[in-house]
Amino acid sequence: MTQPIEALRATAARWRAGNQEHRGGVVLVWEGDVYGWKNELRDPASERPGVYAVDKDGLVFKAEGGDDYNGAKAWVAVDPDGQ
Repeated sequence: MTQPIEALRATAARWRAGNQEHRGGVVLVWEGDVYGWKNELRDPASERPGVYAVDKDGLVFKAEGGDDYNGAKAWVAVDPDGQ
């Protein structure tokens, strides 16, 4: 499932508004729902491929490669113009 970048940013912004203690870091989104937060973008192997991470500046990254069992291989920046 591909999510429009603006929808991902809006989802992350709503979550951040209700979780003020997590101002920085990245909000993790799977199939349109926030399921977690990390203080920084790291450990792609701990996420499944297809997960999105949205940072405080609105930059969006996608976990790619790998599989559901072993996790993703890398975080890749999402090009807002190439979606």
